[in-house]
Amino acid sequence: MARINKHEEIKEYIVGRINRKEILPDESIESENELAKRFEVSRMTARKVIDELVVLGTLHRYHGKGSFVSRRPHFKDLQSYLCFTEEATRRGLTVTSTVIDFNKEKASTLVAMKLGVNVNKQVWKIQRVRNVDNEPYAFEDSFYLASVFGDCTLDILKGSIYQHLEKKIGLVITYANQEIEAVEASSEIAKLLNVVEGKPLLKITNISYLKNGVAFELTSTYYRPDRFSITQAAYRTSI
Repeated sequence: MARINKHEEIKEYIVGRINRKEILPDESIESENELAKRFEVSRMTARKVIDELVVLGTLHRYHGKGSFVSRRPHFKDLQSYLCFTEEATRRGLTVTSTVIDFNKEKASTLVAMKLGVNVNKQVWKIQRVRNVDNEPYAFEDSFYLASVFGDCTLDILKGSIYQHLEKKIGLVITYANQEIEAVEASSEIAKLLNVVEGKPLLKITNISYLKNGVAFELTSTYYRPDRFSITQAAYRTSI
């Protein structure tokens, strides 16, 4: 049997301690120096392991303080179409929204194409940070057809937009086409999510539809991977 290399040995050690709950979310792990001494490797090797676990979202760093276990609720189930608030509250978490900007404008060529409307159609452009238990989890950059959304107020945007549209206006939202990709945090988004510029983020873009087939929403949501993960069941089919 091949001997496991030091890199994987350190990684399994850290992940094992986390899985056994020897280190809890928001608690610090050993320093790079301590790991290097324990496994008789260079500090650079220990740092590379930690870097990998940070990218995976298992750990997060605080400059000058060390590396900490991330809180990562399995937060997005791709088999069900739930809004951010519904995903969080069904797990007993509290959601708040920080409204960055909102205004009515003419749809750009790209937005019009995605929503299947004429260029210059009136849309609400809405930008929000979604917080879970007062911590920033995601940034939303959204466009809603003004003819569907109606009046937009700060009070609406501080709550759940979908609950407003369904319960107050009576719309029937049925499905969304989703595109998932990994991106780097821009300087603006990094500040809003309290992460380092260039940090990997998970971007999910939704084009959402009403029961009558009208595409009414285009939203790109940028999720912090240290506080978010996706779950989806996969089924093997016969070939």
